Amino acid sequence: MPDMTLQLLLTNDDGIASPGIAALRRALEGLGEVTTLAPARDSSAVARSITVDRALDTRRTSFGDGFTGLALDGTPSDCVRVALLGVLTPTPDLVVSGINLGSNLGADVTYSGTVGAALEAALRGGAGIALSVESTEPRWLDEVVPLVRAIVRRAMEDGVPPHTVLNVNFPDLPPAGIRGVRPARLGGASCHDSLTLAGDGEGVYRVPCDEPGDGDAAGVPTDFDVVAAGYIALTPLRYDLLDRGLLARLTAWDLDVEAVGR
Repeated sequence: MPDMTLQLLLTNDDGIASPGIAALRRALEGLGEVTTLAPARDSSAVARSITVDRALDTRRTSFGDGFTGLALDGTPSDCVRVALLGVLTPTPDLVVSGINLGSNLGADVTYSGTVGAALEAALRGGAGIALSVESTEPRWLDEVVPLVRAIVRRAMEDGVPPHTVLNVNFPDLPPAGIRGVRPARLGGASCHDSLTLAGDGEGVYRVPCDEPGDGDAAGVPTDFDVVAAGYIALTPLRYDLLDRGLLARLTAWDLDVEAVGR
């Protein structure tokens, strides 16, 4: 059984009033001491952006089902930063972010505020779990709560390593239609970007994301492949972006600074 004294921070990027965070809160009940600190409004696609030019305000917010949390007028990463820097005591042991309305697959994890919040914990030596569902208007959100709980509980029992995020993506299916869980690597872009003139002024453009991108099916299946096949995709992520191969080659860059400066 998970330790009932484990401190869990619940956050998201769709805003504290999202049905996704309410469903995740229900999934976390009894797994530890849960505190909600989430953006006051929708902060989707802000990645790991933070607020540095003003003070951040927190307000206690209550909902009709008895749920009470802290709404922050900042980004998802702001929520995790202030929580880990002392706003919450005891300090959270694990950050759980979501459930995002819309998948976070492939390269989209670099845009995602949901994943960004979990990565903020990883950057600070902790661990995070980010959860998303395929549809922006999911039909089975309440029904999959027991599955969400089972996955988070298993992750807590096995332990998510420090500096790591477990990125979880659900297909938009009822529980009876979900075939299981599968480990997956990140795919590529989620769509083929294109640039079009908006038609309402010179120099005004739209960059729609209308067509699905290409998955790379070689080796371990991508997260796109896994979700499309009706499975829950489990993708471990680390914030370390270092290219160690290039780092080793850079030792050969013997630049004579004095000679160049002459």
